[in-house]
Amino acid sequence: AMVITAGIGIDINGMQSIMAPAIVITGVLFAVYSTSYIDELTGLPGRRAYNEYCAQLSSDYTMAMTDIDHFKNFNDTYGHDTGDEVLKLVAKIISTVGGGGRAFRFGGEEFVIVFDGTDKESTIEFLEEIRIELEKTPFTVRNKENRSKYEKTGKKMPQGPSKTVNITMSIGVADSKKDNDPAKVMKKADTALYKAKNAGRNRVST
Repeated sequence: AMVITAGIGIDINGMQSIMAPAIVITGVLFAVYSTSYIDELTGLPGRRAYNEYCAQLSSDYTMAMTDIDHFKNFNDTYGHDTGDEVLKLVAKIISTVGGGGRAFRFGGEEFVIVFDGTDKESTIEFLEEIRIELEKTPFTVRNKENRSKYEKTGKKMPQGPSKTVNITMSIGVADSKKDNDPAKVMKKADTALYKAKNAGRNRVST
């Protein structure tokens, strides 16, 4: 097929043959980006995206480290599949944080929120908002009786009574006022997180 435009012959088939590899390459690059930067389970940016974001932060910023309370016990009680659903719920709520915060999945049940150009005092209200939102959001645990037996046989597990539980998280906050090295600010945020846990969990500490 040939299209004549303004006296110039354009071979459509030739253009398609050139564009096809470009489309494939673009798709591959997007897939590589997605697996490297986006956490597959939660859809949040992952550790690599966090590292790159930290590399271009201003000198004034705040980091908040969050951790789901009693998550290990929850996994042991209800199973990892249910635990994954909890992670998705927490990620969804954390992603709505205000104040210009950007959320990342750091690993396991830990998430990091970075506020560029903001001190820690200015972030507390936004962190409290998501902490309270998670606390008041009911989470339904499906009946897991004989789950492993049914998974092995391939049969559909009968639906039993469900249980509603409350999920909470602790948050530690630190800013770059005394040291703007992201690794050191993160360490201070982690220390504040343990302070929140030791004080009874489900709170924001600095």
